Amino acid sequence: MKKTILATAILLAGAANAAEVYNDDTTSISLGGSFRGHVVVDNSDAVNFKDAGSRFDIKAAKTLDDGLKAFGSMEIKYTGDVVTLDSDGESGKTDGLYINHAYVGLSHDVYGQLTLGKQLGLNDDLVMNDFSYENGVYKHQSSSVGSGSEDQLEYTKSFGSASVVVGLIDQDTYSIGGTYEVAGLSLGLAYNIANDRPGTTGTTALVDNSALIVGAQYSLDALTLGVQYQTIEVQDADTSSLGLGAHYALGQAGVYAMYDMLEVNKVDGSEIVLGADYEIAKDVKTYVEFNSSDSDAKANSEETLWVGARVYF
Repeated sequence: MKKTILATAILLAGAANAAEVYNDDTTSISLGGSFRGHVVVDNSDAVNFKDAGSRFDIKAAKTLDDGLKAFGSMEIKYTGDVVTLDSDGESGKTDGLYINHAYVGLSHDVYGQLTLGKQLGLNDDLVMNDFSYENGVYKHQSSSVGSGSEDQLEYTKSFGSASVVVGLIDQDTYSIGGTYEVAGLSLGLAYNIANDRPGTTGTTALVDNSALIVGAQYSLDALTLGVQYQTIEVQDADTSSLGLGAHYALGQAGVYAMYDMLEVNKVDGSEIVLGADYEIAKDVKTYVEFNSSDSDAKANSEETLWVGARVYF
C-alpha cells in the first residue's frame, strides 16, 4: 500500500513509539512492529480469517562527530503466500518470513542523508489519496521500472520545506524526485528510468521502461484531501491511474473514502472504497473497509468487505 503523510501516521503509528532497548548516549537500538489480522468477505459470501502482514523491525543509530549520524533498519514481514514444491513436484503455499527492507545510512545536518540497501523509493510516499488499510489499485511498486523494494543507493537533501531525492539501482536504473510543503499543502513528484531491461515477450531485445507519479495532499483541521496520478511504461504496455481520496478525523475515530481509476493496455477499471477506523487504545486500531471494483475485462463488479485490527508496538 503506501502511503501518504496521514496514512503513514495511521498505519505506522507504532514506529514512533518503538521500544528503545539500548541507549548509551551515542548508540541506540529500538524494536517495533505490528500484529495485523482481518476477516475478508467476498462476492461469493466466502469468509476468510487471515493474518494481514504482521511484521517487526529493528533500528539502530550511532551519533558520530561533527553532526554525522550512522543508522540502520531492518523490517521482517510475515506472509502466508510462499510458493513451495513437494517431493512430487506439486506446488503449494506455506507460511514464511521475508525481509521487507534492510539498509544502512549516514545523515548529516548540512549535507543530507545517504542510504544503501533494500528500500522503497520516494514513489511510495506520493500515493497521497490512499487512506486505506487494504485497498488501492496502484502499480507504483514495480521492479520492472525500479520502483519496488529495491537494493539501491539513495540520497536525500532538504532545503527548508522542500526536499530532493535521487536513487541509483544500477548503471541503467535510477530515479529522481522531490517534495514541497507549505501551509497544509504537500506536493511530490518522482520519475523512474530503467534502461536496457529484458523484454516481457521472450525476445532478446532490451527495452527502456519508465514510471512517473505525482501526488498532492491538503489538510485543514480534521479534513485531509488527496490526489495522485501515475503512469508506467513497460515495453509496449502502458498503465495509468488517477486517484482521489478524503479522510475526516473524529477524535479517536476516522472515516475515509477513495475513488481510483486504472487503465491497463486500454482496458479501463475503477474502484470505490469506503472505510472507518477507531483507536480502541493507544496503538490499538480496528477498521472496516468496503470495496466495489469494476473493469471492462469482467462481466460483473466485485464487492469485498474487510474487518480488521492492528496492534502496534
